[in-house]
Amino acid sequence: MKKSIYILFLFHSLFSFAQQKSPPADADTIPLMTEVVIKGFESDRRLLETPVSAGIVSRSDVQRFSPASLLPAINMVPGVRMEERSPGSYRLSVRGSLLRSPFGVRNIKVYWNDIPFTDAGGNTYFNLVDQHSIGQVEILKGPGGSLYGANTGGVIILHPDEPLFSQENISAEHHFRAQVNGGSYGLLDENVQWKYQDKNMSSSFTQSHLQSDGYRENTRVRKDVIQWNGTARLSEKDKLDWIFMYADMYYQTPGGLNLQQMQENPRQARPGTPSAPGAVEQKAAIYNKTPFAGISNRHLFNKNWSNITSVMLAYTDFKNPFITNFETRKETNLGLRTKMVYHTAAGKHDLKLTAGMEWLYNYSAINNYGNRQGKADTVQFKDKIWARQLSPFIQGEWMMGKKFQLQAGIGSNFFIYRYQRLTDADDSKKKKKLDEQLLPRLAGLYRISENISVYASVSKGFSPPSISEVRPSEGNFYSNLQPEYGWNREIGIRGRTLSNRLQFDITAYRFRLHDAIVRRINNVDAEYFVNAGGTNQKGIEIFAEYALVRNSTAFIKSAKLRAGLTLNDFSFTDYMVDDKDYSGNDLTGVAKTIWLGGLDITTRVGLYLNASLTNTSKLPLNDANAVYAPSYDILLGRLGWKKHFRVFSIELFTGVDNALNQLYSLGSDINAFGNRYYNPAPERNYYGGLIVTL
Repeated sequence: MKKSIYILFLFHSLFSFAQQKSPPADADTIPLMTEVVIKGFESDRRLLETPVSAGIVSRSDVQRFSPASLLPAINMVPGVRMEERSPGSYRLSVRGSLLRSPFGVRNIKVYWNDIPFTDAGGNTYFNLVDQHSIGQVEILKGPGGSLYGANTGGVIILHPDEPLFSQENISAEHHFRAQVNGGSYGLLDENVQWKYQDKNMSSSFTQSHLQSDGYRENTRVRKDVIQWNGTARLSEKDKLDWIFMYADMYYQTPGGLNLQQMQENPRQARPGTPSAPGAVEQKAAIYNKTPFAGISNRHLFNKNWSNITSVMLAYTDFKNPFITNFETRKETNLGLRTKMVYHTAAGKHDLKLTAGMEWLYNYSAINNYGNRQGKADTVQFKDKIWARQLSPFIQGEWMMGKKFQLQAGIGSNFFIYRYQRLTDADDSKKKKKLDEQLLPRLAGLYRISENISVYASVSKGFSPPSISEVRPSEGNFYSNLQPEYGWNREIGIRGRTLSNRLQFDITAYRFRLHDAIVRRINNVDAEYFVNAGGTNQKGIEIFAEYALVRNSTAFIKSAKLRAGLTLNDFSFTDYMVDDKDYSGNDLTGVAKTIWLGGLDITTRVGLYLNASLTNTSKLPLNDANAVYAPSYDILLGRLGWKKHFRVFSIELFTGVDNALNQLYSLGSDINAFGNRYYNPAPERNYYGGLIVTL
């Protein structure tokens, strides 16, 4: 009750601020969250002018934490949760979509600029992304099927860290950056980056290496990435974007512990039992080698018409010695996305029409063997799977003066997969075609004042089962698994006030999901998936920043407070498993509340301090709500010094993670057999590093 009163009071206060006179344009020279340009839903407008719930993670946000991972920066976005069951084993959810993601990223579409990064099978290897090459992460919350095809969780757009084009006729410029970090548990992270810029080209080439022994047994990680991305102006009418990346990643998987095992020794890997060996004995690990290439070209036909066409090609060599088997996958992925854009402005009216399609293709050869202490043994299954997705879409955006904007779009998704089991007597190809659905979205925005806007939207999401769910590690085909779908309704207010010192973004939403896909574990710890009736997801997300000090001539140059709140009221509806009715239970793996706060200080002499504190409430670990993970508080801090010299700059930094030394699981195994829910995160640990830029 107190929280509800607090929320109502905050809404009332912000609407009151909206009536205040707008400050002068030059009242604030620091970058503002609301000034960030949103590319999603073809907006290309400031966040303040975009009718979408979005979270932005900038390069400066990433640099507030340990440079070895994007995780802490992404977790500062309300409604978004990134987990790491062991180093390198990432999971990512938006508004609770983690329910069907034991690892990796599912139910969320990921793009590199306009190039598809998610494959036709519905999987994204987000852990291959090199955080040193990212300039901004744009997170669009809620279903984006009207423009981005199959998803109900949201859309993530990765933008590169490279200089923008200059309109001046400048000579070629070269910039170099070298960085090395070290820390607890054998952490070593180094990267070298070269940036090039002239009037017609901007690009960066990055090499990075990450390794760590890990906090627990069997948690070593090694990651090597080479990446070249850039933009070139081919002519007055053509602009080309590209990314070429090769990632080679290896990380060990320790397995989950039960509560007693975690309390006795949180650093141990999953021990063996009389019926099954342990993670160390089986050398449980992931090996992933993936080259990825993407090219996108924008062509201007005239002042009104343009076309953007993107193509991608990727190949993945994947190996996973697990406790019960040894799986290998050879995956080939192709993708094409093209859209025609018509844009015209007449008087107070600005109209943009976008129409196009996205086509994705995946071929996977998946083989399962017995695992004999990390070596492939007897053949269990040999399978081939083909998946194809086609997503046509159309959207209109109408800006009526400076006050009102309307977006309306509709898309669809045609999903077909074929599978063939070579080790069966009947090795014929089988086909599964899922029923397509129309995916509409309607959104509107109204500018209360120059600095305050309100928006609302209603949209439908649709997400077919991924290849890893149709054919999970358990080995069987689940061709009866149905897509999940649902409607999302939301309303929000955002803006800035108090002479631009206070920025805020508040969203309330309700999402009703049907035929929800849920992960389950059998008695030999192999996963499979079922449709679990539905979910009712109601939430409020609040984010605010307040500038305590701005551009001061005193010792403290600037100081900023950050605060965020995620309120989740998520429950199952019509959920039956065997003879058990879980309807009305809290949604598994989702915390009711997540509070976050932060303080950033910079000084005139180059010293800076970044600190953040996150409180996560208890969360259910199984569908019956019989076991809950306890709440925990995570305190992070980074202290550094920057100095600019005539031809180069230097930065020294040190930091601490989990400063309160909490025992918690950053990524629980939900519905785990034998109550092995827990993957203990590292205790208090430290890091430090050096950055040199020329």
